[in-house]
Amino acid sequence: MKDATALKKSKNILTLIAVNLAIAFICLEALSLAFYFINQKQFFYTRTKAKEKVVEDIERIGIRLDESIVERLHPFFGYVLKQGAFTNEKLKLKVNKHGFFSLYEYPFIKTNKKQFIVAVFGGSVANNFAVDEYINQRLSKKLNSYPEFANKEIVVLNFGNGGYKQPQQLLILNYFLALGQELDLVLNIDGFNEVALSNLNNKAQIELGMPSVQHIQPLTNLASNVSPEVMSAIVQINDNKKQLKAGIDKLQTCQLALCHAVTSLRVKQLVNNYQQAIVKYEAQVKQSNSDAANSGIVYIPKSDSVLPDAAAYDKMASLWYESSIGMNQILSSRKIKYFHFIQPNQYYPTKRVFTAKEKEIAISKDSPYIEGVKQGYPVLLSKVDDLQKARVNVFSGVNILDNTKETVYKDACCHYNSVGEELLANYISSSIIKVVRKSK
Repeated sequence: MKDATALKKSKNILTLIAVNLAIAFICLEALSLAFYFINQKQFFYTRTKAKEKVVEDIERIGIRLDESIVERLHPFFGYVLKQGAFTNEKLKLKVNKHGFFSLYEYPFIKTNKKQFIVAVFGGSVANNFAVDEYINQRLSKKLNSYPEFANKEIVVLNFGNGGYKQPQQLLILNYFLALGQELDLVLNIDGFNEVALSNLNNKAQIELGMPSVQHIQPLTNLASNVSPEVMSAIVQINDNKKQLKAGIDKLQTCQLALCHAVTSLRVKQLVNNYQQAIVKYEAQVKQSNSDAANSGIVYIPKSDSVLPDAAAYDKMASLWYESSIGMNQILSSRKIKYFHFIQPNQYYPTKRVFTAKEKEIAISKDSPYIEGVKQGYPVLLSKVDDLQKARVNVFSGVNILDNTKETVYKDACCHYNSVGEELLANYISSSIIKVVRKSK
């Protein structure tokens, strides 16, 4: 009898525990649902498969979830992308053997007389413009709408890469012309890197004409002797990234809001761990560099001192000006049209009123680029008249995003969403046709 009473009591206790656990679970699930709705502005169970906010945050601070180092040192260009990286089988896009994300290998040879080759030079904004063209054909469609290009098959060749700045465009143009690449029209979309990244070069006492210190220095550090401490920091970064990728993959498969909330918090912690590992790595690299002094096998010319701002920006603008003049002279001698566009950027003040979304994702008071853009853009723009007098088809696009009320910037650097790409394509195509018609 006592055993039966004890068994019944145990069952009651287990039932009570189970009920309490169920209630706790329901409460936690309800709180998780509220947490998700507040952050994502939609209900968890009926959510669209849009990009997770935590993933947007990760992309905004520049964490790559795939291969950490996709650039490779190049003897002439400074660096290029690793061949085969970012392959998209569906679109047939990949990094070609020369290190550019493109539909084509270079030199591209025309297969019919209707083909009209447009080459795009510049940094990541130019690269994005070319890639968007491969996907959406914005520029091609707009040019084909004009009688002058109605019967042309527009072929876009991408010679842009993230961080490229003059004189890289000039050097790359010369290289491919020497290889026999035929061109009909050249677009150079730049301005931001020439001041934002060159300013960082100056602060690091790297010659302004050298490739971006942000891009070239990590590669040259790896190419030189690496200390055990640096190697240990690299291993830690890779381990953190593997965990981070696994956490993000789990986010996509969570069936319960509680799972999503817990995993999101875990991912945020992993992001913090990753950033701390980066700080540790940079400290170790700095120490390793000071120990190694000039023992590295890659030579990057250094300045004797950090140039004062006025002198630095004058030198940046002069380098940019002379490089564009050089591109124009080379192309003009071959009867190839050259168009130079200064890209808009959120850190150069214009009449644009930023949307709430842009204030959240595209404006960072801690951006390392603000100083360079605010001080450098006015100096670049002061050279536009001189470029035009030298018969360069140069256009300032700094205001082309001012009149739209839609969000156009997609990150805190310099890049545009589809709305911004459409406006840029409109501006470029209309500028081209004006010059073409004027020259008749």
